[in-house]
Amino acid sequence: MSLPANFKAFGPNCPWNTPIPKNPETDSFSELMINNLKYKAKVLKIDTKKWTIPLFVIDSKNSPKVDVKTTSIYLYYTVDPDENGIAEGIPIPEGVWPDPEKDGHMLLIDPKVRKSWDFSRAKKLPDGSWIASRIDVWDLNGPGFRDPFSGKYWWTSGARGSGFPLIAGLIRPEEIEAGEINHALVFASPINRKATFPEGKPQLCSPPASVTDGEEIGYEYIPEGARLQLDPALDIDSLNLSPATMVIVRAMQKYGMYNGDGSSDFKIYSQNLGPDGGIWSKYNYFDDLKNIPIERFRVLKCNLVSKP
Repeated sequence: MSLPANFKAFGPNCPWNTPIPKNPETDSFSELMINNLKYKAKVLKIDTKKWTIPLFVIDSKNSPKVDVKTTSIYLYYTVDPDENGIAEGIPIPEGVWPDPEKDGHMLLIDPKVRKSWDFSRAKKLPDGSWIASRIDVWDLNGPGFRDPFSGKYWWTSGARGSGFPLIAGLIRPEEIEAGEINHALVFASPINRKATFPEGKPQLCSPPASVTDGEEIGYEYIPEGARLQLDPALDIDSLNLSPATMVIVRAMQKYGMYNGDGSSDFKIYSQNLGPDGGIWSKYNYFDDLKNIPIERFRVLKCNLVSKP
């Protein structure tokens, strides 16, 4: 379950690995969205033991090859070109497990061939077979996103509501130990936008989002794929944060974080290390993230795309 601290998913110029420039343009409705976020969410949280992503480093060449059947009728064409609802020949070694909650996320990475396999609502059945609602494969040398609303079954892209790869934005323990996160984060929001007006077409920010499961209508809601930045002028030394949490907060100022999913909370994601939280207990599960003032976030202007 361990990758080197300096492991980099996707290309150097992709949205995930590009720092925010000085004086970026903000969305015209940034203040409205952030005020709504603060009202609904109250504080920023982090998922460490559930509702987040277990990561397993695998040898895909020597792993058993498994045909994974979808529970959702359709799969994205890259893993199911014959449209039979089965992702064939997926490398799944023994001993891997999905997140225990409903989303059932699971992430397999082969750093040698630079590929990752994403699953949502994954489950191993008593007979040893696997099922999942979504299965996807990513080239870790690629851009880390897809064109919006692309493909015959466009809504099946990715294993998140936004279509993001599961490795994107995930906080790993090796990064905290090294004292630096060199990529953008992913957050979930309770105020995700579907459209700006009733009967309007679904909207998202592309890149990096390719799909959306946003449900709300209006400019006060945040599109999936939108990038938030914690004000770099904020004196984070005044927030009484632990050194480990400071690592996360500095990444929020330098790289920001992208809206990747819906949730009842405003939260970010750390690698799921098991039911006891693993090393995350050493950092008190980043409980001091609640000290970050939500009003000091801003929503950056994005390429807003509507479904054709």
